[in-house]
Amino acid sequence: MARARKAERDPALVEALLGGLAEGITLRKLCRRHGVSPALVHRWRLEDKDFARTFALAREAGFEAIAEEALEIADDDAQDFLEKEKADGSTTLAKNPDNVARARLRVETRLKLLSKWAPGKYGEGAAAGPAPDWSERLAAARARVLKGR
Repeated sequence: MARARKAERDPALVEALLGGLAEGITLRKLCRRHGVSPALVHRWRLEDKDFARTFALAREAGFEAIAEEALEIADDDAQDFLEKEKADGSTTLAKNPDNVARARLRVETRLKLLSKWAPGKYGEGAAAGPAPDWSERLAAARARVLKGR
């Protein structure tokens, strides 16, 4: 196993980590690949607001990449049917239930993780369209609280 790097933040390493996150690769996998501890990357996020913001943007792009990957998996039917030979020597297409089940598992896993990681965008209750403007309701609630004092 590769030895973890020290706290130094090499721009090439940061670019590789953020680029990988934006492609939907997990932070753990990226850290193993580049010999850096996930805890160190999290510490960088806590210590540097610019890095934290860029990290969050990369992660959001990664979520979109994972969602697109789920769609690609669902649309890929290349291995869903097998050619089977009948007793009379002719061939027929038969469903490959193992491949269909595996694809379903891969899609469901990605969608469930997305719903946990970004519930506002990918969760069950995610609204289509722009986010609602809560400012008027918040102002009214604030006024009611202040009136009660």
